Amino acid sequence: MSMKKLSKKMLAVVAAGAMTMGLAMPAFAADASGETQKVTQAYISKTYNTEVGKAMTFNFTATQDKTSTGLVKSAVACTIPSISFTDSETGTTKKVSDSPIQFGTFNEAGKYEYTVTETGSEPTITESAYEKLIMSKAEYKMDVYVVENPVGTFKVDQIVVNKTKNDKGTAEEGKVDISEDKTKNKFNFVNTYVQEAGTGTDPTSPDPNYTENGALKVSKTIDAQGETPSATDSFSFTATFVFPEGTDANTLGGVKGNEADVSLTEGAYTFTLKHGDKMKFTGLPVGTKITVTEAGAANYKGSAEVFLDNVKQDTVAASKYNELLKAVTDGKLGQNRNTVDVTNTYNHVPTTGIIMNTLPYVLMIALCGAALFGFVAFKRRR
Repeated sequence: MSMKKLSKKMLAVVAAGAMTMGLAMPAFAADASGETQKVTQAYISKTYNTEVGKAMTFNFTATQDKTSTGLVKSAVACTIPSISFTDSETGTTKKVSDSPIQFGTFNEAGKYEYTVTETGSEPTITESAYEKLIMSKAEYKMDVYVVENPVGTFKVDQIVVNKTKNDKGTAEEGKVDISEDKTKNKFNFVNTYVQEAGTGTDPTSPDPNYTENGALKVSKTIDAQGETPSATDSFSFTATFVFPEGTDANTLGGVKGNEADVSLTEGAYTFTLKHGDKMKFTGLPVGTKITVTEAGAANYKGSAEVFLDNVKQDTVAASKYNELLKAVTDGKLGQNRNTVDVTNTYNHVPTTGIIMNTLPYVLMIALCGAALFGFVAFKRRR
């Protein structure tokens, strides 16, 4: 074997060994001077998603492994601080525990290992068709290295935390930052509280209006200007949904329209309505952003009255007939009434067959024709 090939192989072996050591060796942190120091305190963090503003406290537990080879067998308690959120904290909020993880008394040097998981919440949420608390299924291995210092006393020399499962419970590996800086801390669990829109302030006893409006109701009325509204003219709508952080179309059992399953294409659903019809959507979380548009229809001009979280929005109206109507753009569904009532005003066609909104142009053409006829007649007489 040539020296060149041998050198390449040796470099590959060294690189592989370095990577292996990097995974196995305990973590170090840099201090202000740039010097690396062993991490001896571990902080835990929590990311909480809620569009409702639900006060919640989350608890964690550490289970010691006292059987695996190479680990200290004597039991030492590990206490992990709870993390709480208030009802004023909405959206996505991340917090780090106020204090580090605490350990009992160590009586033996060596490696202690704990599996850290989330154990529950206060208050406990009973899952229903209208609300859900999505708990984290993440798991972490926390290795605590203890040394004797001085003789007869023991202290934590360093702590290393590795992720073994992500929030969905799927296997995932990698070291995590355990500092008290929330922007860096990755010893983290993500939870999401979800409530269906339109169910009111207490989803355990849904608002009576929910039966009529669901999470979102889109309705259609034709103003026929004193005549009988058409029973056959249909209007095409598109509703687009952007779901809150931590949720999707299936979080509350799937989106439904008029009690039937709805299949979304890139978050959008197209449907048609006639005079007096409505589309009642259910299964949409509070905080879902919606955009509702109506395609232009010949001889009709649309306008919309919109309520989001029972607050009336500015009236939207098309500027001309046969024009697309953007009834709602990036509106956010609330706990209370969410409705989009669209009215289309009909433009009558007179008995002459001329559509009223084209009559001015017809008159202009007729006037020009009459002027041309007069000019030609005058020239001929000359």
